[in-house]
Amino acid sequence: MTDESAVLVEFLLARIEEDERIAWLVESESPTTDTGFCVWATQFAFDPERMIVAIDYQRVRAECAAKRRIIDAFRAAEPSTTTAETLETVLRELASAHADHDDYRDDWRI
Repeated sequence: MTDESAVLVEFLLARIEEDERIAWLVESESPTTDTGFCVWATQFAFDPERMIVAIDYQRVRAECAAKRRIIDAFRAAEPSTTTAETLETVLRELASAHADHDDYRDDWRI
C-alpha cells in the first residue's frame, strides 16, 4: 500500500468511526416505547448527523461493516494488481461521499 493509499484508508476509517459512534449513541438513546418517539425525535431535530442515523441506525452500522470489509480486502490485495487498483477506485468512490470534509483531498476524485 502506498503512503497516499494509507492516507485514504485512514480518512475512510475516521469517517466510518464517526458514523458508528453516532449510530451507537442514537441506539442507546432510543426509546423503548412508541410513546417516547416524538420526544426522542425532537432531540435530534437540530443535529442533522444524528437525525439521519436515527432513521435507521442498524442500516448505518451494516454499511460501516461493509465498508470495513472493502478496506480489509484492499489491504489484503497484492499491490499493483488489477484487484488492488479496482479496490482503490472503490475506496476513492466511498471517500467522495465526504468531499465536503476538511480532510478530503481533491486528488482522490475520479
